[in-house]
Amino acid sequence: MPTAALPDEETAEAPPVRGATRPLRRQLVTALFAYLLTLVAAGFVVDWDTAKSKPPAEATPSPTKAAPVQATPQRSPAPPVRDVIPSIPEVTDVAQLDPVRQQSRVTARDNGQSVRYGDRSVWIFADTGLKSPDAFLSNTAVSTDDLNAADGITLTGADLAGTSGDLHDEFLPWSAAERAFEKKHAKGCIPGGDDEYCGVTFGLWPGPVIADPARQRVLVFYQKLCRGGADGGPCSGEFGQDLGTGIAAVDMRTFQTTRLTPRNTLPVQSIEGRDSALFFSAETMYSSAAVVAGDDVYVYGNCTDDSRCRVARVPLADITDRSAWRFYGGRDDDRTPLWVTDPLDAVPTIRAGAAGNSVTWNPALKAWLNVYSEFGEFEVRAQVGGSPYGPWSDSFTLAETERPSHGMNYAAFTHPEYAEQNGLVQYVTYYQQVTGGLHLLRVTLSP
Repeated sequence: MPTAALPDEETAEAPPVRGATRPLRRQLVTALFAYLLTLVAAGFVVDWDTAKSKPPAEATPSPTKAAPVQATPQRSPAPPVRDVIPSIPEVTDVAQLDPVRQQSRVTARDNGQSVRYGDRSVWIFADTGLKSPDAFLSNTAVSTDDLNAADGITLTGADLAGTSGDLHDEFLPWSAAERAFEKKHAKGCIPGGDDEYCGVTFGLWPGPVIADPARQRVLVFYQKLCRGGADGGPCSGEFGQDLGTGIAAVDMRTFQTTRLTPRNTLPVQSIEGRDSALFFSAETMYSSAAVVAGDDVYVYGNCTDDSRCRVARVPLADITDRSAWRFYGGRDDDRTPLWVTDPLDAVPTIRAGAAGNSVTWNPALKAWLNVYSEFGEFEVRAQVGGSPYGPWSDSFTLAETERPSHGMNYAAFTHPEYAEQNGLVQYVTYYQQVTGGLHLLRVTLSP
């Protein structure tokens, strides 16, 4: 999969960040914790101090030539926005289907959010374990032209183009500064010695993905983190430290991925220096969920410790212009929504779960549907809302997941490109860490 390297970030004018950042949000913690358990269950353990410094083994490139994916730019009217809480639907049936069929080298990969682009469904994953030979990647992606989930979902392609061959590479590109930082601190140092970053590596965890056919691309929201090093170091701790969030663009004509650079904002400081690709710092990360409504994108994040998230709004055409972003600040006395420029003035409005949530418009329910799974629980939960920013209903149970003998289930997302009966039939996936499998549910609703 071709990727576009970022230009070198400026590092001379600002020193690296010192000391640990604030604790990880729950969804960030859960993803890594559960994946570690998966590796143990799968029979191999990743050496976190060296995983990123050791490139995965090369696989034979696929001879299949990827064809560009065509998507006709169409402006769909924004769904209605109402200042009322819709009725909670009745769940009339839940069917546990076969787990999603994965590429043969995959032993486990979590997250798993998707979007339709043209005649394909594009899927984005975070931490991925491979076999034959063993390898570890912090992100992978694939697409499929099978949009009928009634007989299951097959994701056996090797890359975003869905070509045949072996999966062997990450799709999010690393910057020259990140590669240089890891190389500098990977060898010739002693953990706990004078080099506080000895053994530290980066991770890029993708989350929600949206289609932007007018610009012939899909956009992927991701989290950047550092992990490893000596105990008490700036990236130490069982789960590392988050550094901020950004947006990557996949050109669906060439399948080249570029990490976008925000405009009209100050660069975010990272441990390797200033990172010009980060849109938000660790204090106000936005990468839990995203949904397009008309000309705007609603992006969810900056979540509280009890998994209540805030929402931002930005025109899709101006998504790289940070001065165009607005943040939901509640309603005034007349119930008029308040959109503020400072993300610190935003208010929590929606529930999220372990590894995030998915927000979609459901025509049959005439409501916005929010789907997620709580940390440590074995249920898929949901809310219905009058708009992408609420008001939202109380949480209700959408489905029970298959309870494993031990470990957790998490990362529950709905996939609207597979929905049937105008949204009354939903296909929901969740990740089971003990098996490394992505399980598939068919949920039938009644308004």
